[in-house]
Amino acid sequence: MMGRFVQVSPDRLRQIIDDPSGVEGLFVSEQVVQGVPKMTEAMTRLLQSRVPQILTGTMGKIDPATQESITKLLTDAGVDLQALARGEGAAALAKLMAERLRGSAMAGQAGQPPASGGSAQASGKGASISLEKAWHGVHYLLCGKIQPGTDLASQAVMGGTEVGEDLGYGPARYFDAGTVVQIARELSRPNLEAEMTARWDPDKMATLGIYPGQFKPYDEQWLMDAFRQLRQFYVDASAANLAVVTYLE
Repeated sequence: MMGRFVQVSPDRLRQIIDDPSGVEGLFVSEQVVQGVPKMTEAMTRLLQSRVPQILTGTMGKIDPATQESITKLLTDAGVDLQALARGEGAAALAKLMAERLRGSAMAGQAGQPPASGGSAQASGKGASISLEKAWHGVHYLLCGKIQPGTDLASQAVMGGTEVGEDLGYGPARYFDAGTVVQIARELSRPNLEAEMTARWDPDKMATLGIYPGQFKPYDEQWLMDAFRQLRQFYVDASAANLAVVTYLE
């Protein structure tokens, strides 16, 4: 699991709250969107070589109702199953898959108003970071708890208000701009790093089940570096009057 965070404008956050279907698109990078054409070419080549065998070996084992549903879905999208079985028409299926990927990446971005604060782009989306697998260790060092509590330090990584559907490890969560200011202030508190260092106990953390489960002596620096990255992220968001959306993937 990896902890990811993205800054959004207050206007964009309100739109996500009103229509959570676009929340996952916040975490798709522009590089992914720009890479869709190349992916389409690669998908076409792969599908041309694999789909005929898959169709031949699988479709006959599926119940008639499911076969009909799959056929209708693909036909409505302009994909010919019979052509695919002959090794043809893979480009249409690849195009459909690419469009779905692009749609996920761009969900909620079309027609967005300009951002209301700081460095957020016109889409209302600002900077993003990933704490990779350090997220739970950072959380524990911040508050000494396995799960989030009501205190700000325990909210910064695992807290927030849930929005949308389960994305695999729970729904996305958000902090409005006012809460971001409070968290940024808490993470910048002078004695906080000393408190975190005092909590560092790799054996205890492993016993408690702090992800990823085992810690080496040098992992303390890894976690503290991740914390400082998170602190700067919140400080920047606070200065720009931005909200924060986070989730685990």
